[in-house]
Amino acid sequence: MENHSTFMTPPVSANCGLAEAFEIYLQRRKLVIKPRSTDNYRFHFRCLIKFFGPEKRLETLHEGSFREYQEWRSKAGPDHGLAGASCINHELNALAQVLDLADLWHPISKYYEPLPLKNWAPPRVLTSEEEERFFRFASRKPTWKTAYCASQITANSTISGCELRHLQLKHLLLQHRPPIIRVPEQVKNQYRVRTIPLNAPALRAVTELVQIASSRGSTKPEHYLIPFRVKKGLYDPNRPASEYFIRSSFRSIARSCGLEWATPTTFRHQAITKLLENGAPDETVRAIAGHVSAKAMSYYSHIRIEAKNEAVGRLENWSRKKSGSPPDRRPSMLNNVKDVARRLRIPQDAAMELILEYERSKAG
Repeated sequence: MENHSTFMTPPVSANCGLAEAFEIYLQRRKLVIKPRSTDNYRFHFRCLIKFFGPEKRLETLHEGSFREYQEWRSKAGPDHGLAGASCINHELNALAQVLDLADLWHPISKYYEPLPLKNWAPPRVLTSEEEERFFRFASRKPTWKTAYCASQITANSTISGCELRHLQLKHLLLQHRPPIIRVPEQVKNQYRVRTIPLNAPALRAVTELVQIASSRGSTKPEHYLIPFRVKKGLYDPNRPASEYFIRSSFRSIARSCGLEWATPTTFRHQAITKLLENGAPDETVRAIAGHVSAKAMSYYSHIRIEAKNEAVGRLENWSRKKSGSPPDRRPSMLNNVKDVARRLRIPQDAAMELILEYERSKAG
């Protein structure tokens, strides 16, 4: 009996051009990926087409093509900005998925090496003076109004730029008591879907953005709070703003006030830090901020310990002042929380609790 082999035809032809192949890929995945992911893929594909060209055939790509792209994207050029390792790896991963649909990825995958990612570093936050200076400068120019309002909202609610751009007017419940924002499902991940009450600064900033949105045609519940800019003076309220809707303005503000290192994400870290320093429980912070990585939360816990240490120290100083007794010259255990935690191999929060319990037992 004769055996017949059945060959499956790849969904994408090997001699297909990049632009066509990318559209086929997006059409195949439109039912399984979120709109935000589709936007991200389109951005990745635009960058890849800018380097390789829209007619570049898939079968002509090889491992060297990936290395050439890494080198090109790692340097700022006249037609593209400098990109970090994570961004470049995401772009080439998108290309790899397309090549996989053409059965062309396996030979390349044996030799391709993603760029190494930087080690996680604690987020840098602004001092009170730096934050006040940033907003003072940001309020000076009408053209910076959107960036100013977006930064105020992030600093007072943890709602980041990628979440702001997906807010529709129906997600703003400003007549509610207290006023709230419902961050929708189109956000970064499922853990960022949440409801956040607005304090006075955030409410003022949101109200200003609503007024700006109205002047740009956003008036219906399904319209976006920050509509897409088609060209100067023309906006599409049915599309969310570009991923980089405040990038240029924010950089200009940061340069003008001498805080070039600051980014829009800085204000998210700022908000989380202030919440913890003011004693908000971890569960409350997570409910407001959404997803926070384990490494970041560990760092924020360190901030919490420092805040507790400073607060308890103030109580001690107040007690001495009221009693008129001379200050105790012995080193306080409260100043050695880190040492206690290290010696006992326990978290600093647990060390603080042990120290407080010890102090209470002595008082009793």
